[in-house]
Amino acid sequence: MLLAALCLLALFVWPMWSITLYAPQYPSGVTMYIWINQISGDTPGTLQNINILNHYVGMKMIEPESIPELQYFQHVVFALVALGIGVALINRGGLFLAWAILLTILGSAGIFDFYLWEYDYGHNLSPDAPIKIAGMAYQPPLIGSKTLLNFIAVSWPYIGGWFIGVAILLSFLAFWFKRKQHKNSQQNILVKQVVTEKAHLSNLPFILMVLMLSIASCGPKEHPIEYGADPCDFCKMTIVDPQHSAELVTPKGRVFKFDAIECMLGFAASQKGDYESFALQLVADYSNKNQLIPAKEAFYLISPKVPSPMGANLSAFATETQARELIADQEGKVYSWAELIQNKSSLLPSFRQ
Repeated sequence: MLLAALCLLALFVWPMWSITLYAPQYPSGVTMYIWINQISGDTPGTLQNINILNHYVGMKMIEPESIPELQYFQHVVFALVALGIGVALINRGGLFLAWAILLTILGSAGIFDFYLWEYDYGHNLSPDAPIKIAGMAYQPPLIGSKTLLNFIAVSWPYIGGWFIGVAILLSFLAFWFKRKQHKNSQQNILVKQVVTEKAHLSNLPFILMVLMLSIASCGPKEHPIEYGADPCDFCKMTIVDPQHSAELVTPKGRVFKFDAIECMLGFAASQKGDYESFALQLVADYSNKNQLIPAKEAFYLISPKVPSPMGANLSAFATETQARELIADQEGKVYSWAELIQNKSSLLPSFRQ
């Protein structure tokens, strides 16, 4: 777009049109150049010679200073150049197209004005001309060649005129490239959206896995007991003994902590004795401090030699062998979980009450 605007400055460097007359007395031809702001010839005396020839057939003299277009056309060109540079800096395709259309319209208007100028000079003849031929007109061709009496007139755009065409072409190309760039950017945005959506879809298994893990993490799981801080959910005493504590966890993950196994049994009894309603039933392994084991898999020793916090003398072991090793002089007895639950009323003081 910037090149298109600067191309118009060529009109001040080269003429925009040329008209050449060939005749027997001018075998090499005489050429008149039409600029944006002046009229000249290929020699200093060309314009004078053409005016002398025109005088014989009654055509008006060509006086550049009397042609108003040569005065204001140059200002129009400067305005178009400045406007084109501004459009290039703004860098919008719609403005490129508008400038191209404006230049095309003004260029076409200039060619039409040139045609009217030729028509006036070729038809508005003086009645006092030395040479009069009825019905003869001497308008030179707008483009191409034409025979006028013994002259051949040839008219073509010159270098400056071709630069106007180049400026129009460049501005339309600027618009086309800008439009293509815009379409490509829109396509890139669409591609990025598709890629992002595909990326989201490709991450779906990972997202589902995380979601499942999150759901799983919200399920029932063991919670460490903070000894010396957590209260018993049954007797409300602070849990301090890591060898006799217990824990119940609901299917939704709610945790109940106890300072003794008998408190856990008492709490479960207060819940209508439904031990199976709890997802996890954990008891402390007497032989391994801070180790909770499944209550159904443990073995239980009731012995006055091994007191528990709430007076039931109830302790849990991971194996039956560990439980029996603590029995001294056959004092005490080992029970399974099922046996303990079935006989809890006769075995545990709190249940006998």
